[in-house]
Amino acid sequence: MKDVLQEIVEELDKLGSMDEAIALAIDLEEKGRAYYLDKASEMKNPGAVNIYNFLAGEEKKHLEYLIKYRDSREVPEMEHHVPEFKESLMEEFSDEEMQEIGILLGALRFEHKSEFFYMEMAKRAEDENQRKFFEDVAAAERIHYSIIDDLLGAASGFRMQT
Repeated sequence: MKDVLQEIVEELDKLGSMDEAIALAIDLEEKGRAYYLDKASEMKNPGAVNIYNFLAGEEKKHLEYLIKYRDSREVPEMEHHVPEFKESLMEEFSDEEMQEIGILLGALRFEHKSEFFYMEMAKRAEDENQRKFFEDVAAAERIHYSIIDDLLGAASGFRMQT
């Protein structure tokens, strides 16, 4: 079985231009937002719903950053605001805990792949501003990964060393 991260590299290598890569990134953010909204609608735990809605909002912001960059080639000012999720982390998961943990694992994997994707885009950047832009988006994805990892630790009592 091929490593999914290697597949990302190969997919980027097939693209003919940075514009095609940005279009792929926009598609990735749209799919991520749809995924989080869908999972928020399935959750019974109000804390998990809040976190998925937050992540969907973050994907929307990334989408807007990418569109602004695509249209103007100006690096937008990115803000990384992470709300306090302590209450959400302290709440018990519902009776469907395994389903919720599975969804969190899917989200964790998505954020990891997204971070890797943007770091690969940064390596292919055509100039310093473009490189910094993609590194900033990757950093935001890393923050999301950490949030989800914290949730998994609270839900399962197990935390990956990241």
